Amino acid sequence: MEQVEVAIVGGGLSGLAAARRLRAAGVSPVAVLEGAARPGGRATVMADAPLNGYSPGSMWLRRADRELIRLAGELDVPVRDTALDRSYDDLCMDDDGDTRVSRDNIPLDVTWWTRLRKDLLISRVVRMAEKMDFVCPWRHPKAEELDQQSVHTWLREHSSDQELLTLLEENLTVEASTPAERISMLWLLAHVGSTPVPDAHPLRLDPVLLAERLAAEVGADPGIRVLTGHHVAALDTAGERIRVSGDWGRIEADQVIMAISPADAYRVAFRPELAPSRRRFQREWPQAEIIRTEVIYERPFWREAGLSGDAYFDEGIPAYTLDDSPPGDGFGRLVAHTYTFGAASPLGADQSVAESPERHREVLLRNLEGAFGDEAAEPVAVAQSMAGPGVYSRAYQSPMPPGFLTEYGPLLREPTGAVHWAAAETAGFPENSTLEGALTSAERAAGEVLRRRQSVSNGAPQRAQ
Repeated sequence: MEQVEVAIVGGGLSGLAAARRLRAAGVSPVAVLEGAARPGGRATVMADAPLNGYSPGSMWLRRADRELIRLAGELDVPVRDTALDRSYDDLCMDDDGDTRVSRDNIPLDVTWWTRLRKDLLISRVVRMAEKMDFVCPWRHPKAEELDQQSVHTWLREHSSDQELLTLLEENLTVEASTPAERISMLWLLAHVGSTPVPDAHPLRLDPVLLAERLAAEVGADPGIRVLTGHHVAALDTAGERIRVSGDWGRIEADQVIMAISPADAYRVAFRPELAPSRRRFQREWPQAEIIRTEVIYERPFWREAGLSGDAYFDEGIPAYTLDDSPPGDGFGRLVAHTYTFGAASPLGADQSVAESPERHREVLLRNLEGAFGDEAAEPVAVAQSMAGPGVYSRAYQSPMPPGFLTEYGPLLREPTGAVHWAAAETAGFPENSTLEGALTSAERAAGEVLRRRQSVSNGAPQRAQ
């Protein structure tokens, strides 16, 4: 049986970064166990998309995403400064197929009074967020009160302007991928962060290139084995060492980092069983699934009509699009997001359509044609991400429902003996569930491993559980 110092379950950005950090500290051997056919996790969700030779889309990041920017620099992955051209118009399409010009999903014919109320209400949220503990928001003095309230309820306690409420909830849905009635007010304040003003010039990088270069560097290290196709089915923590197993065999490790989401960790059988509270936490972990579709055209033709490529669709297929065309005079690319929470809520998709890739593509292209004109119906390539509970590294976010953070927040990062919890979902806020969060959680979990290792070497032996 193979024996390692540390086994890392999950070969996404978090797992790979944790392995890299451990090797830098002299830990060896390390095994990274990835269930999918390639490492990279959500960063490579579109890596194998059939795009007829065109590269997959980029990802936007904040200037505050220091770990992501630092890693990109170390791996020689370009980070581009993106200037948003505000001279172009956005669009909104209602359920009847009628379109209106807008700015940031706010129709231009909205009254000045509604716009003022919107700014005042958002300013109030920002002031509330300034008092937040972004590492442990459940420690806020009013955490219980805030966490018991949905954003939907809070908004209606502070405004009766129905037009304003609709606009705010639609914008929140675009940001969180979940309707406002399913989101805790405490989670929203934590997610807003300490610097809620969007970057005037956001940054972009190629997430596939980042993941591939990180995987190549880690895989080339003789002290690390990156094993793809190794779905971990069970962890046995009863002995002096942890036994990690699947249909591929078994590995023994002194310590384990679980660099997978809590929902995926729930699929791993622990012997002895985890505490009931942790099992409930993993079982109930919220996942707002997104179908990401990349639509490629010979050129970004919408700009010729003075359009930005940003459009919002009440029908929900897609919920919105954005222009992700590469710089220069090259091809055009629209990235579209469809949410799978159902058509009963604003921007939600008809689930019978969302669950059929062929039907989803048909409806999506029809709506793009309605918004952008005939050329939108004739792309040179279309590819969409997969969804569903059996899919590794699918696209989703994790907005938390009322009551979740105060009940389960303290379990996010608490080690279980020699088992440590990483992955983006265990990070602080607002980077929780982002690629920045994947890297910060990797650094934290690796630090826990190193401290425990040092404690054992100093003569304080500890059992796995």
